[in-house]
Amino acid sequence: MNETQGQNGYLTTKLSKLTDRAEISELLSRFCSMVDDKSMNTTALETIFTQEGRIINPNGSTVTGPAAIKAEKTKSFNRFRATQHVTSDHIIELEEDTARLRANMLAMHLWSPEESDPLSLQTHFVAGGVFDATAVRTAEGWRFSELKSRITWRTGSGMSAVAKTGVK
Repeated sequence: MNETQGQNGYLTTKLSKLTDRAEISELLSRFCSMVDDKSMNTTALETIFTQEGRIINPNGSTVTGPAAIKAEKTKSFNRFRATQHVTSDHIIELEEDTARLRANMLAMHLWSPEESDPLSLQTHFVAGGVFDATAVRTAEGWRFSELKSRITWRTGSGMSAVAKTGVK
């Protein structure tokens, strides 16, 4: 093998790893945009999660499969008038057809009028945390087999007494 072939092999490997990292990072971006745009649908979630893919929520509850993720996230995020999830510092470790992702997350949630305390000046909360994920390479491309969110801090208003108890 000559020097040019060696460089081409190195560049091909490097380009492949960069492509894999971009595709994995995009999975998280697409999921967060679906949450923020309130556009959850099973078909789109099937391009992000494996059929057995699961989400582990900050409270430890687990939801498995694109259809169940759609139902749970739609219900959960209907409590908010709007949300915005921003991720950064994506660290992706590749090992053949499996990858681990760690990304910082900042999320703002504006309570819907039905969930807000009308006597409170606070109508939102902001949370910071980390997404940890495992992605696997499938015949259709990279998919999450697990996505876990950990909240490390939070500020702003929680649910109102009305929302917590259901009593008006």
